[in-house]
Amino acid sequence: MAEPYLTQLKELAELWISADRRVGALECRHFFSGAALYRNGTIAASLTPVGLAFKVPVEVHDELLDGGLASPLRYFPGAPIKRIYVLFSEVAKLDTHSAARLLLGDSPEFGS
Repeated sequence: MAEPYLTQLKELAELWISADRRVGALECRHFFSGAALYRNGTIAASLTPVGLAFKVPVEVHDELLDGGLASPLRYFPGAPIKRIYVLFSEVAKLDTHSAARLLLGDSPEFGS
């Protein structure tokens, strides 16, 4: 079940690196029922059945949630919310440049 997520995340990672070379090297690995993306040896994003999630600084987290642009991450019903992650339930709603900015810890510029 995780294989389609791993393949899709690898494809997205290539796009994000192309969008902003500062992103640097990214590595994708299986992650429970999805895939995880590692940057500089630590998890930076995941793609699972619930959507695409990014680990972000608190300011970016709060900005995205307060603006209704992302949701809190919960991997399954009843699970605790992952407080330093934001979730985009529809991958297509997040453009390539905004995703690259999230990987860099910056606020996205939607529609750029």
